[in-house]
Amino acid sequence: MVLLGYALMGKGFAYLGFPPLYAGEIAFLIGIIVAVRTGAFIGTLATLPAVLLLVLMALVFARTLPFFGLYGFDALRDSVIVIYGGFAFIVAALLLENANRVNTLVRHYGIMLATLPAIFMGLLFTKYWGEYIPRLFGPVPIVDVGPSQVGTHLAGMMVFALIGYRSVSLAWISTWLATFALVVVTNRGATLAVVLPVTLAMLVLGKFRLMLTTLLAGTAILAVLFALESTFSDYEAEDTRNSFERPLSAHQIFKNIEGIIGDSDPRDEGNKQWRLNWWDVIINDTIHGPNFWTGRGFGLNLADADGFAGTGDPRNPRPPTRSPHSAHMTVLARVGVPGLILWAFVLLSWFGMVMKSLLTARLRGHEQWVGLFLFIGCYAAAVIINASFDVVLEGPMQGIWFWCLFGFGVGSVMIYRAQTCNEYHW
Repeated sequence: MVLLGYALMGKGFAYLGFPPLYAGEIAFLIGIIVAVRTGAFIGTLATLPAVLLLVLMALVFARTLPFFGLYGFDALRDSVIVIYGGFAFIVAALLLENANRVNTLVRHYGIMLATLPAIFMGLLFTKYWGEYIPRLFGPVPIVDVGPSQVGTHLAGMMVFALIGYRSVSLAWISTWLATFALVVVTNRGATLAVVLPVTLAMLVLGKFRLMLTTLLAGTAILAVLFALESTFSDYEAEDTRNSFERPLSAHQIFKNIEGIIGDSDPRDEGNKQWRLNWWDVIINDTIHGPNFWTGRGFGLNLADADGFAGTGDPRNPRPPTRSPHSAHMTVLARVGVPGLILWAFVLLSWFGMVMKSLLTARLRGHEQWVGLFLFIGCYAAAVIINASFDVVLEGPMQGIWFWCLFGFGVGSVMIYRAQTCNEYHW
């Protein structure tokens, strides 16, 4: 229910609770109690990714505690990029306690596909009529859904459907495409987070004809819309440095695709250059600077400290931010080079473990397990792709989702390895 709340309401759901304990923190504390009661909590450490994650969490905690007195809850808030990894151990422990919960999770995820129209409307209202959405809890509207998180779930839902876990109708596919169009015109990183995992899933599943048909049909539809738009309207490029204000049009889709594969209109490159400049500062401060070993810890507002709190354009000021729009750069800035290396090992070992299990299941003819590992791996990959270009794991909307997927992967792999017969009956 918590994960569904984040998917449907975004930041609006994140502010439910009693400050400083919001929905995510309440779920985290209750989850720890439940996981300990399973008696399987220690068993979750039987895989390399879980051990590395625990070490990384200890390192982050060590770089958070000294700054708590100076920055207060800001230090704890910044540390959740890794500390939310506790959700991975909670989910893995629950799966080890009862392996049938794998089936339960897959079955209940079907609810996400049914809520796609609501996700589409949430993104549409947030983009065009956000100021009219009531603010009942905290400083944000009760529904505040961003294209980044929507892109992640679009990837997960489409892979889920491609595997065959749930049949979908033409109306559902049309809604998915309409939602994807909103994502494409707004966020290039989220576009990659949809395209790359879905393409990988098609390749693994051998759906080459479907992939080619989709590519040709999409190109044809976009070309027709572009021609109609050029004929019946006077499109004029705008200085849209705020990506969320980019118009929904075929021209804007073309511009964003051009920006992904190469250089685009300089007026749309402000966000990209802003990130690159900030990342250069972080690299010079850590890899080539005084904070190589320890980083600057948690609690310091990196945007203020590095002089990147705004875009420099008074017409389009950037909303307040604390992190450099890349989870990898956040880890580097706050924990230093050793932390970044450990972070890389956590991700690589987890993806390697899941992909190895996928290949093993395919060789043994366990196609249901192949589908499960493909779904988990592609979903998590969508989050990481997003996290490479945006503030993603630093917040609960996608951070909790990612670490739950991480734990889902760990628990599922352990269950699969423990089977003693050639065929596993779900």
